[in-house]
Amino acid sequence: MRMSPLLALALAASATATVSAAPLADLPAGRLGQAVQHGHDMIVNPGADPDMKAYVGNALSCANCHTDAGNNERPGNFRSTAGRYPSYSKREDAVITLEDRIANCFMRSMNGMRPGTDSRVVVDMAAYISWLDRGKPILAPQPPAAADPYPAMLHAAGRGDVVAGAGVYRAECASCHGATGAGVSGSFPPLWGPDSYNAGAGLANVAKLARWVKGNMPLGNAHLDEKQAFQVALFVDTQARPDFVLSQHLPAGIRPQDYNAQVRSETDTVESNLRKAGLSLMALR
Repeated sequence: MRMSPLLALALAASATATVSAAPLADLPAGRLGQAVQHGHDMIVNPGADPDMKAYVGNALSCANCHTDAGNNERPGNFRSTAGRYPSYSKREDAVITLEDRIANCFMRSMNGMRPGTDSRVVVDMAAYISWLDRGKPILAPQPPAAADPYPAMLHAAGRGDVVAGAGVYRAECASCHGATGAGVSGSFPPLWGPDSYNAGAGLANVAKLARWVKGNMPLGNAHLDEKQAFQVALFVDTQARPDFVLSQHLPAGIRPQDYNAQVRSETDTVESNLRKAGLSLMALR
């Protein structure tokens, strides 16, 4: 998305220098503090950890969606996340833990294999996310959600919105993510295509992507209005990306009790995601 050349260069430099993430302050002593730091470092740069690389199937990092490693107030942040678990998940039709939620993200946003919830990768990420919530109450009542305009926009969407979204993309996004959405390796993530998130990811839901775009993009200068955020999200999520077939993202031979979900069969595509909102991909294109 559009930004000053100086900011673009700074972001590119920071994105390519993430092998040694910045040390966190005021960590617990000993092994717990080491786990918190390691969890943070994997979120910033999954390629720096050989254990995590085995579970990642695309060119994204966690920090592409959870900016500042989730330590901010923008959409996708991790603040007040740990205290909301255990929690019921409609997608899995089960009460899941924070560790479940992290492991499931590898299958979807990272288009990879689901790690075990007791793996070092998941435990250390959970340690970091929990550390961000230190001193906060557990399972505290959540404040009422703000009015969300995007589901109604989605149900009323037409081809004109996709065309307008393409225009927003060219003006605000292509300078970083490229005309074809392929991104720039080591600097800016791919937004569609084989190296981006698959159709089972949260951001493959247009309304969720629109909320995220509104609060985060352009990076460092989020200024799109609600309609622009929705239209560019619709444009991005009508582009080709990997299908999600649940069975292909679970380890071979996994025991039923090791995947905490009642839903055991799921296939998502760009077309089926739009169909859930009453839309036709062919009509939108």
